[in-house]
Amino acid sequence: MRITFLILLLNSLFFTQVVSAVSEEAKLKGALLKAMKTHDTQMVEAIAGGGYEAIDRDDVLQERIYEYLDAERQRAIAAKEKAKADALAKQKAKEKAKIDAANAKKAAEAKAKTDAIAKQNAAVAAAAAAVTAKKVAQEKKKADAIAAKKRAKQKAAAKEKAKKDAAAKETARKKAAAEKKKRDALAAKKAKEKKAQQAKAAEKKRQKAAAAKKKAPKKQVKAKKATPKKSIPKKATPKKVATPKVAPKAVVVAPVAVAAAPLTVSNKKLIGTWKQVSSEKVITLIIKEDTSFSLEQIEDDGTLTISGTWKSEESIFMLSIKKVQRNLHSRETDIHRIYKVERLSKHRLVLRDKRNRVAYDLKR
Repeated sequence: MRITFLILLLNSLFFTQVVSAVSEEAKLKGALLKAMKTHDTQMVEAIAGGGYEAIDRDDVLQERIYEYLDAERQRAIAAKEKAKADALAKQKAKEKAKIDAANAKKAAEAKAKTDAIAKQNAAVAAAAAAVTAKKVAQEKKKADAIAAKKRAKQKAAAKEKAKKDAAAKETARKKAAAEKKKRDALAAKKAKEKKAQQAKAAEKKRQKAAAAKKKAPKKQVKAKKATPKKSIPKKATPKKVATPKVAPKAVVVAPVAVAAAPLTVSNKKLIGTWKQVSSEKVITLIIKEDTSFSLEQIEDDGTLTISGTWKSEESIFMLSIKKVQRNLHSRETDIHRIYKVERLSKHRLVLRDKRNRVAYDLKR
C-alpha cells in the first residue's frame, strides 16, 4: 500500500515536472514570436541565444529566427541609409532655406531701394506737376481775366453801339415822322387849295349856267314861212312858235368794269430796300437777291427786327422767318407768313394779309 502510494507520488511529481517543462517551453516560444512580431530584436536575440533546448532543437523556429534577424539587419541598414538620406536632405533643405533667405533678403533690399527711388521720383514728379499746375492755373486765371475784361469791353461797346443805334433810329424816326408830318400838312394844304379851286370853278360854272339859262327864253328863232301847196287850200295852220335851242346836257356814262389781269410778281422788282414811314413807326424791308430778307420796325418802345428767307409765286409773296430780335433780346423761330401782292411798281409795294387787310404799304 505504502509502495503504491510512493509510486503514485513519484508519477505525479514527474508528470508535474513534465507539464511544467512543457508550459515553460510554450511561454518561451510565445515570447519569442511576440518579440518577432513587435520587432523587439533584443528580446529575440536574448531568447535565441539563451541556450534553451526547446528553441535550439526546433529547426523551423531557428529558420524563422534567422530570417527575422537577417530582415532586421536589412531593415536597420535601410533605416540607417534612410536616416542618412534624410539628414542629407535636411542639410540640403537647410542650405536651400539659407540661400532662399539670403535671396529674399537681397530681393527685399533691392525692392526697398527701387521703392525708395520710385517714391523719390514720384515726389519729384508730383512737385513738378504741382508747379506746372500752379503755373497753368495762373496763366488760365490771367487769360480768364483778360477774356472777361475783353468781354466786358465788348459788352460795353455793344451796349454803347446799341444805345447809339437806338438813338440814331429814334432820330431817324422822329426826322421821318417830322418830314411825313410836313409832307402830310403840305399835301393837306394843297388838297384844301385844290378843293377850294374846284369849288370856286364849280360855283363859277354854276353861275355861268344859271346866267345862260336866264337869257335863253328871250331868244326866239324866227319861223320859216309855209309855202302853199298847188292843191286846194286848206285851213291855214297856225304858225309854230320857235322854241329856244338849249344845249343838251352831257350824259355821264359809267365806266364798264374790265376784268383785271392777274398780277405776276417780278422778283427783279421786289429786290431792293423798301420803307414805310408813319407817325407811329418806321418800317424798313430789305429784300436780297440770294432769297434772304430783313425787316426792321422802329417804334417808340423799341426796335423789332426779323430775318429769314423769301420767295414769290405769281401774286403771292411768302416770308419764312428764322430769327426775331426785340431790342437786345433775340430768339430762333420758324414762322411762315403769306401775303398777296396788291401793287408792285418801281416805287411802290402793297401787301395784303390773309384777312385782306393792307399789311404793308412800302415805297422807295
